[in-house]
Amino acid sequence: MAARLPFARLSFAGLVALPLLLAGCRGADEDAPPLRVDAVGDRAARLLIADAVNAGLTARDSAGLVVPGLAQSWRVSDDGLSIVFRLRPANFVGGAEVKAADVVASLNRARRGGAGAMARDLLAGVTDVNAPLDSVVELRLSTPQPELLELLATPPLAVRSRRGRETAGAFLAAPRQAGSQATALKANPRYFGAEQMQLAAADIAPHPADAAIQRFNRGEIDLVVGGGLDGLGAARVTAKRETLRLEQPRAALLLLLNQKQAPLKDARVRRALQIAIDRRSLGEAFFGTRDATEVRGLTPANIAGYAPPEPAWVQQPFVGRQEEARRLLAEAGYDPATNRLKLAVSIGQSDGEARIVELAARDLADVGVDLTLVRRDAEGQRRAIAAGDFQLALQQRATPVDSPLPFLWPFLCNRNSHGVCLPEADHLYADSWKAPTRADRLRALAAAERLWAADVAAIGLVQPLGWALVSPRVAGFTANSGGSHSLRHLSIDPSRRFLP
Repeated sequence: MAARLPFARLSFAGLVALPLLLAGCRGADEDAPPLRVDAVGDRAARLLIADAVNAGLTARDSAGLVVPGLAQSWRVSDDGLSIVFRLRPANFVGGAEVKAADVVASLNRARRGGAGAMARDLLAGVTDVNAPLDSVVELRLSTPQPELLELLATPPLAVRSRRGRETAGAFLAAPRQAGSQATALKANPRYFGAEQMQLAAADIAPHPADAAIQRFNRGEIDLVVGGGLDGLGAARVTAKRETLRLEQPRAALLLLLNQKQAPLKDARVRRALQIAIDRRSLGEAFFGTRDATEVRGLTPANIAGYAPPEPAWVQQPFVGRQEEARRLLAEAGYDPATNRLKLAVSIGQSDGEARIVELAARDLADVGVDLTLVRRDAEGQRRAIAAGDFQLALQQRATPVDSPLPFLWPFLCNRNSHGVCLPEADHLYADSWKAPTRADRLRALAAAERLWAADVAAIGLVQPLGWALVSPRVAGFTANSGGSHSLRHLSIDPSRRFLP
């Protein structure tokens, strides 16, 4: 039964400090210069642009917290099995009014897989989407899932018009000019929050990390976003300290193991690889700080309410773990002197990925395991993992919401091609969708993770750090675990010098 509470009267304006509110009410200055942004890589650029041109039922503020979007308010039932959204007056870019039927069509498309596998799986607990009124949408759930409010703010869950597939985002993207990498964005005058926006335009271009850092240091751009494994060292050394922003996203670097391959069919071999790596030293050596938390299981440690299961080997000193690894390999027929185990690791073209594997390889070499690198481009790596065409593969998994699901569902029997299949874990995963509370659901998922980790479905390495470079001219940028940096929250002061 729905809670008898009034709709929350929230708005973007109510969530902004008074001085910014008063300034924001003037709207964006159309004569202001565009914000110049370099995104580290094509994927980071696509995500930033998608966030700019789309709008969902909810949104995120500058700190990554959930705020109203196309829904001006919502109400969660006492049992957590119903969320009712009330839409605000809003228009798509073509002028048509956003209706509840558009929301229903968009969400049902995502539930069928039209917005990608991750969105589909995160929506598995949604049993029905309906529109009792033109301005009201209800989601019915099989289990309480408060993280849905975060999910609804992500671009894959954006609301589109039923006919023209138009969006209702804060910006409009102009066609890319011939020979230019940059995408030009202009503020959308029909955006429901246009009066609170201070940024009139932005130019977004994808660049490798080193090139973006150099452009930033020369004063050619105002912002570098999407920094990950590549470029952090160069940013630390060459950029002014106050411009470097670090954040710890909900992400994990994993080594996937192909259990269909002969050496890795043997559980003793998998176990030896798992315990022989000093994750703490690896993270500190790569990132230069202990803030890069080790991943002992399959999930990172900063998912709200979720406690990753602690493997038993954590209690062993590292020297003892390496001795046990040697013993396990010897039992499997490998000898550090006469018959070393040789394995290939599939990685992308990133120098950072190569460095991570090299650090892990040092520990493994001490127990008689030699690694070689197989480099692939991003699409080649994706296809290799999907097809099970690897022995070991380095993969970074991340989640935009407080949920362990994106780290776990790829281990389901029917979701991977590298031989991982534990029916008991699959049952726990399925049962989690019927749990009466979120805490019960997370306990079921932790139990499933424990089984997959014990089977060494993958080897967790480290929780990577993200980085950005922010000019003193830019205001509104806040590091957060969701990695959410919407352009609509940013502003630029052209009167300030780029470099102090």
